[in-house]
Amino acid sequence: MKNIPWLLSLSLLMPGAVGAQSLPEVEPLHEAAFAGNLEEVRRLLEEGTAVDVPDPEGRTALMWASFNGHTAVDALLLEKGAAIDAREANGRTALMYASSGPFVETVGLLLEKGAQVNLQGTAEGFTALMTAAAEGQVEVVRILLAHGADPDLEDVDGDTAESFAIQNGHSQVVAVLRDLSVERP
Repeated sequence: MKNIPWLLSLSLLMPGAVGAQSLPEVEPLHEAAFAGNLEEVRRLLEEGTAVDVPDPEGRTALMWASFNGHTAVDALLLEKGAAIDAREANGRTALMYASSGPFVETVGLLLEKGAQVNLQGTAEGFTALMTAAAEGQVEVVRILLAHGADPDLEDVDGDTAESFAIQNGHSQVVAVLRDLSVERP
């Protein structure tokens, strides 16, 4: 069974995660964004912390907040000029991070603010739709599709969102993707 290993590796780096390691060189802004601490994020930005300062892997505060579905933090970061489609070391974006969880509101905000729905990571070629499908996030899959996500895009191994959903046993996601394919020419 194939899944998206970057989600697991990322979760091991998160503060408080089971088996979490310390986060050397991570900016206080990243920690506050990950925790959803809106007031601390606001304070740090007002004190001059650069909104898009990357961590050692290239992740920005917007990515950290998106990973946990902190929509209000994302909105503030975007208002302060965060690059919505910034890419980290493996080419993943905030939308890809948000799509890994049940964060319909966060995904919706990112799409409304102009996130490119069909960007592919540079390492494996994953899209936000593939991520949501692999994680069984039915409602996220629906909103991505409604905003033009291409279910036929393939990663470097030739897998699509549907094949990720099948491999990970997410029958509801498979049904949504197959219903869509019936409607397409």
